[in-house]
Amino acid sequence: MRVYPSFAIIFLCIAFSFFKMPAQSLNNSHIAFTIPEKDLLPESIAYDSIKNEFYIGSTRKGKIIKISKDGLQKDFVLPKQDGLWMIIGLKVDAKRRHLWVCSSGGDNLEGYTLKDDKEGRPAGVFKFNLDTGKLIKKYVLNTSKEVHFFNDLVISKQGDVYITHMFSEHSIYKISSTEDRLKKIISSDAIAYPNGITLSDDESKLYIAHSGGIATMNTSNNKIKQLQIPEGLKISKKESIDGLYFYNHALIGIQPDINTVQQFQLDNSGNKIIDSTPLEVNHPMMNNPTTGEIAEDMFYYISNAQFGSFNDDGSLFPPEKLYEVCILRLHLKNDNSKNEPPE
Repeated sequence: MRVYPSFAIIFLCIAFSFFKMPAQSLNNSHIAFTIPEKDLLPESIAYDSIKNEFYIGSTRKGKIIKISKDGLQKDFVLPKQDGLWMIIGLKVDAKRRHLWVCSSGGDNLEGYTLKDDKEGRPAGVFKFNLDTGKLIKKYVLNTSKEVHFFNDLVISKQGDVYITHMFSEHSIYKISSTEDRLKKIISSDAIAYPNGITLSDDESKLYIAHSGGIATMNTSNNKIKQLQIPEGLKISKKESIDGLYFYNHALIGIQPDINTVQQFQLDNSGNKIIDSTPLEVNHPMMNNPTTGEIAEDMFYYISNAQFGSFNDDGSLFPPEKLYEVCILRLHLKNDNSKNEPPE
């Protein structure tokens, strides 16, 4: 426990008022559902808006679980099916009935033995039939001694898929619905270790979370700019964002290392954050919150990926030291009042 002198308390109160820094604890989320398999180490969640079903991806087992609207849970894609590695990013294309998956090699995966500095690391984007679970196509990067990692993805209204890629290069890949091939469209240190990715409502911009903050990419010319942020807002390094989502002219971001979900209000141009509001801080069930999914005005997110649950010898903690996977639900406020007035 930290003890501050009185003048420091006054300063902290003023700073919180102006910058809305995350409080020590702010709990607005409720448990939506849990999954009894404690050793999933889940990174990703996706939602089928037509059938009201959720999908959870496991980094440990390389499989995908489906949770139906009546609560029934079952394996939708089996462990390491069709050459899957860790399940990293998931997105549902409900209209076309596709489940898109980012999968990458890594030590979380049970039985994985490849070493980055010797064999390299494989990664791929997999497209499954959402109704049958059968593989439609996979797009794989697997070259000896090259280290690849597909992290997250977003799908446009036209069915184009944008994917973040890191390690050997910091890049954005695209699978066009018309060309149906994996293509690198930009590689830049301006998006170092790109993670969460989302599209603006008009799809003119991609928002890309990276280790240094958030960048935007113009989808017509692939030009990258850093999103402007107010002084005092911390969204880089330890405070950097994993899952990133566009909602009501704002961004919803999950900051795993500080156990925080924040809403970042954008100006009318979409190039600047003008306000930030912590939505959830240090929920009791948080242990590596990672990614989420917006269903209408509700935000569902993985609260406890438990990625740090390994012994010194690399073995996973025993079940009695792990927790059931917990999906939290948070009501988002549909409020445009903070937007700047049009010029």
